[in-house]
Formats: sequence, C-alpha cells, structure tokens
Amino acid sequence: MKKTIITLASCAVMGLASCSLDINDNPNAISSASNDNILPTAEMNLAATVAVGFNMYGGYNAEIYAQNAGCTNYLKYSQFEVTATNTQGSYSQLYSRVLQQLEVVRRQSENEPGTFLAATALRAYTYQLLVDAYGETPYTEALTDNTQPKYDDGKDVYAGIIAELEEAKAAATASSSVCANLTFGKTTATTGNAAEWIKFANSILLKLYMRESGVVDTKAKVAALIAENNFITSDVVYDQCWSNASGSYSPLYTESKTITSDLTLNYNITATVKAEGVNDSRLYANWYDGVKGMVGNVSGTNLSAELAGTNTADLAQPNYRYDMPAYLMTVAEVDFFLAEYYAKAGDNAKAKSMYEAAVAASFATAGVADVSAAVTSEAYPYDSNNPMKNIGIQKWIHYATTMQGFEAWCELRRIGYPAFSGQTAEEIIASDLKNFSAVPSTYIPGTIHTPKNVYAPVGAGQLRQRFDYASSSTQYNNNVPATKNPTVPVFWNNK
Repeated sequence: MKKTIITLASCAVMGLASCSLDINDNPNAISSASNDNILPTAEMNLAATVAVGFNMYGGYNAEIYAQNAGCTNYLKYSQFEVTATNTQGSYSQLYSRVLQQLEVVRRQSENEPGTFLAATALRAYTYQLLVDAYGETPYTEALTDNTQPKYDDGKDVYAGIIAELEEAKAAATASSSVCANLTFGKTTATTGNAAEWIKFANSILLKLYMRESGVVDTKAKVAALIAENNFITSDVVYDQCWSNASGSYSPLYTESKTITSDLTLNYNITATVKAEGVNDSRLYANWYDGVKGMVGNVSGTNLSAELAGTNTADLAQPNYRYDMPAYLMTVAEVDFFLAEYYAKAGDNAKAKSMYEAAVAASFATAGVADVSAAVTSEAYPYDSNNPMKNIGIQKWIHYATTMQGFEAWCELRRIGYPAFSGQTAEEIIASDLKNFSAVPSTYIPGTIHTPKNVYAPVGAGQLRQRFDYASSSTQYNNNVPATKNPTVPVFWNNK
C-alpha cells in the first residue's frame, strides 16, 4: 500500500495558523499539489476549527462549559454573547482553507470516485457547520471567481450538499481507492479504500436528514439509510496523529498553552451526572476533579464576585494532553439519531433499544466502566410518553464527555432538551454552588439556566439560535444579509 507521511508539525501549523486568504479566493489559485498532500491538510484545518473555535462558541451556549473561577477570556461566551469578530477566524479557516482545499481535491479526483467521495463527505460536513452556525452562508457562488457571493438560505445549502453526497456515494464502491488521509484514527496519512468513507457518508446523511426533519419530510430517506444498514461502527476522530512536541500537539492542547485555566464544566453537567446516583464516570474521559471535586460553574460568571477566595483549581479541569481527540462523529451520535427516528415513528421498542445502545456507545467512547444499563433503567429510562427528553439529556452529557461543544449546541436548540428550569445562575450559586455540592439540593438535574448577566439581545430563558455573520465576510462582501437577532432560528429550527 502506498504510504504518505505528513509531518505532524506541518499539520498543526496549517490547522491553527491565522488565515490570510480572502474567503472568496478561487481554489484554482492554490498551487498544484497532490491529493495525498492536500486532503490531510484540509483534515487538520477542519479538526482545528471543530476542536477549538466552534467547540468553544457552541459549548458555552449549550451550557456544557462555563468560565472558570477568576478567569475572563471566555466570560462573554458564557453569557451567550458571540460577536461577528469572535468567529471570523474560524469562518475564514473553513472557507479559505478547508473548503478551498477540498475543492481542489474534488477537481483533481473527478475520475477517482473514492477520493472524490472522501472530499465530498468532508465538504458536506463543513457546510453543515456553517449553516448550523450562521443560518445562511455562501454556497452556490462560493469558491468561484465571484468576489461578492450571495448568501444562500440554509435549507438550500442542505439540499445541495445532500445531493452532492448522495451522488458521490453512488459513484463509489467499498473497494474504490482513496488518497492519503488521516480520518478514522490514523497515525499518519495513508491511502486506503472507500469502505469507511461510505459508512461516514451515510452517517453524515443521517445527521443532515434528522436535523432538518422538523421542517422537511425526510422519513423515506432515513428509512432507506436504515435499510442499507451501513453506518459508522467506530468513532470518526483525529486522535493518533499528534505527537508530544511543539507544533505537533492536538488543537485543543495547543489552545491550552495560551489560555490555560479558563475552561471548566458547567454545573448543569456535573450536577446532572452526579445526581444520577449510578457512579457514571464518563466525564473523566476528558476532565478531572478540581480541589472541590467534579464540580463545575454556572453560566455568566467567574465566581470572583460571588464566592470570594474561590480559585481556578477548585473546579473541574480539562484533562489537557498532547493527543486530545478531535471528534467529527461518534457511534453514539448515530444511535441517538436512530432512537429519535424510531420514537417519532411510534416504534417504541426499537427506539428504546437504540437509546440504550447510544448510551452504551457513549460509555465505550469514554473508555470508562460501563454503567449504561443503570443510567437507562434507573436515572434516565426511555419514556414513551416523552422520548425526546431523556434522549436529549443523555446526548447533551455525551457531547460534554467528548468535548463536542458545537454539536451539543445544535442538538440542544433542535431537540429542546435539556430545557430551561426557570432557575437563574444566581439561585444555583446561592443554593448549591456556595457549598460546592456535587449532588445538588436545589438545582433540577437535566436542566439549563439563564446565565448571570445574560446577553441582552438573547434575554432570559432563551438560547442563542445563531451566530452573527462573521466580520471576515461582512467587511468584504456587499451581499451579506442584514444581521439577524441572535434568537432567530436557523432554518431547521424554524418550526
């Protein structure tokens, strides 16, 4: 088998460096290079955005993260404020690097269906991020000579990438060759075949169909995928391609070198897990106890004014390490989507089975003692009268375990669970957090709260529904739509 090694230092630098290209540059401008080099570079750029920028923006808005005591770098995020300037680097990274690089690969592999499918799958994944973040985004006129591309409606972008992905999948077979890549937990960029990419494509399609299922009738499409029964059977993650050397670290570990102590878990997450009472240790996959134990903070504050003497070391800390995983998709996510599909189809037996499988897969990803049977029988059993509540709560916990903050925010917006309890951050501080109570006495497990000093355009008892259009686009593109209020849903949540 042909083997191409992409240096880890190059991957990390290309993934995290600031972007100097205009987002509307034509991918033809990229100097000629082989797909064996370009695709791994695109993968690392995507991993950096997913694991750092979008993870942070989404994770604070999903209330799986909170600002650590005495720190301020992410405080505004924890109040549901994400500005056009905040996301400009990630937005540029996705267009000027990831999508441009993938477009070159697609152009250079028109007669290589396996490689074309791989690039198309990652392209669909990237556009899904952009739609789910901003609602509208350049698509039909992007990556062309047009320097003022129009913003397409999210529904149209979804339709476009679904069609692209279905066509690319139909053209490939399991034995179709794929250029060197790093997806599926590889240590170095190596060639292979399309078998795993077909599974990944099916799983992406499932997510797209389920995400838009509230406004588009996708039942037949999902049923066809289920009949095909060829989804991912292992997590899609970048975790083996990092090394313990400067410039070769995992993206989030690199970020931690600059901002070391700002991130902690949200009290909602730690208290919900502790309240299960079944020794659920999934959080320990990527977190460790602070001095006060596995206790997080509430949204909107760093506790410095409320609890004098509280230190950053008191609260739950990320288990930063050079090989921290950057997840694109997990088996648990697929199973949660399938549980939702069956629940909405009225097949509660299959829904219950898939829900229990999803929670078990979550424990497998975390690599800790599996008490999923106790979680789904004692703490959060499948409820045929309101199946989406516990599905939503367990999916939210899973994303906190894997540090997939952006996907947590997407599903929280779409599913509506965990729901707002009516409690405020101040009330939780006064009742539970002042004593660093791991098991809450007042906070209602499996709920979210209004942050202290919540961003006024969002307001109390509401989630932020979208990001402001990135300034890296608004400064150069005259076709950017007028900024929408942050509570205006993206298309798939406009029910």
